[in-house]
Amino acid sequence: MRKDLAAALAVGGIALAMPAWPGTKTEIVYDSFEKDGGYSIADYGAKWSNPYGLGEMASAGGDTRDFSGGKFNINAAPFRTAYDFSVYDHLKYMAASTQSFAVPARGSITFSSVIEASTPGTQAHRVTHGTYVQSGQPYSAPVMQGQQAGAVMNMVDFATGQLFDWFISGNTAFTLIERLPSLVTGSALPAGPEQIYTQIIREIPIRPGPHEVAIKYTRRTNGASVAFLIDGRRISTVKNVGVPLDRQHHHFTGTYPSLGAGEPLVSQINSFTIGHGLFSLLDAFPFQHPDVPELNVSVPLENRIFGQGVIAKFDNFKVIIDEKAAGEADDAEADDAD
Repeated sequence: MRKDLAAALAVGGIALAMPAWPGTKTEIVYDSFEKDGGYSIADYGAKWSNPYGLGEMASAGGDTRDFSGGKFNINAAPFRTAYDFSVYDHLKYMAASTQSFAVPARGSITFSSVIEASTPGTQAHRVTHGTYVQSGQPYSAPVMQGQQAGAVMNMVDFATGQLFDWFISGNTAFTLIERLPSLVTGSALPAGPEQIYTQIIREIPIRPGPHEVAIKYTRRTNGASVAFLIDGRRISTVKNVGVPLDRQHHHFTGTYPSLGAGEPLVSQINSFTIGHGLFSLLDAFPFQHPDVPELNVSVPLENRIFGQGVIAKFDNFKVIIDEKAAGEADDAEADDAD
């Protein structure tokens, strides 16, 4: 109808600029852990699934999840579970939203939450020791506080394995970007050593107490980027999502160098789910991937759990979807924050 009107006015010699359809901005409170009559584990189960099991909550320590104070409270201090296999040692506890959220063709999607965490038993200057399985040579690497134990908010696309994380620990936090192997996610889109990467972008000091963290994925006419914010301050921005940071010559902590060139995923990423949980990240990349056995490192269980753990509170999971109208300017973002 709009095209017919424009054509009729043009034939009549009247020049008229037709306004673009306005963009839309949708804000959703996904979970505040509050409900009239009391929020229960059944309410939690309706919004969150545990795709990789209950982890620490199924251990000898028992299920410590509760919702007192209108928050999701969880205690895994100290850690009791450890696995010398693939990425499964990382997942002390993980929950993913039962709802996924579409990425606008042009615009952004932002996930945010409030996290408060303490990480007793973590050690300054901790070094992980292990052994290269094939050669028998020793392996060692320093690990940050958040690698030892962290409360995490994830933004994950299971279709591609692309993942963005905030790790919050006792007095540090870091931003992480990762593409998981398809053998872990079950994705039909192949992701092997040439495509996968796990890289810690930036570590910062934080004060004790709750922090609002946010991850904003933006798709533009010329590509895609992701921005990480804490308490309203942008900490990291990464362009060319799907391409490892070192292949983009983007500065990062150096944990971990990539094995391949990756691939741009702007046209492949169409939805995200929210995740949260408790994690460790003590392994050598690429985490015992079967296609590169020469890089397979075994880390003894006593070097994986050594008295560290996480006590965390999560609150106010929100989603903002900002769809740009045709002709509306793309947002401009810096390469990185100071």
